[in-house]
Amino acid sequence: MYNNKTALIKWIAILTMTIDHIGYYLFPSLLFLRVVGRIAFPCFLYTTVQGVRETHDFRKYLLRLVVTGLVSMPITAQTGNVFNILFTLALFALSIKDYRFILPAIFLVQFTEYGLYGFLMGWTIYVLSEKNVQAGIVLFLLVNALQFPSLQGFAALAFIQLLLPVTFPVRPLPKWAGYAYYPIHQVVLIFIARLM
Repeated sequence: MYNNKTALIKWIAILTMTIDHIGYYLFPSLLFLRVVGRIAFPCFLYTTVQGVRETHDFRKYLLRLVVTGLVSMPITAQTGNVFNILFTLALFALSIKDYRFILPAIFLVQFTEYGLYGFLMGWTIYVLSEKNVQAGIVLFLLVNALQFPSLQGFAALAFIQLLLPVTFPVRPLPKWAGYAYYPIHQVVLIFIARLM
């Protein structure tokens, strides 16, 4: 069961991903939409860390990531990301569940969206949330600082919500809705873009 912080971070991830994709598909000249969207990926990495820790059946959890990634491939291939973010999250999840998979994951993640940067950022978030907050902060900021002047460097903005406590109740997103939303919202945005 996700706690309030994880539930809130998942909502933030969904919202900022949607803003990012609205910018990508509909308003590519509005750069601030893409900047806001940089917050999404670190939030999804955080929920992956929590998901691996909390799941009662890791194989099913991993299978949901991979199946959603496969279903999304025809959509994300249009943007040049055949092996989309779901594959990055799956490899990251596998590597934190069983350290024997770190090296194979490092090799395979080269072919996924966000690549080695995304994998390393996942590990910084894992260190931050599960091992040592101070070391995680330093590593998180360092990995993102190395991305500047790239737009992806703005992922450091996610740092705030990853550290703040959540003291109010947050209704979690239904599990199936989070997975289904990824391909469906992109299909809708692609359809709208073609009408414009």
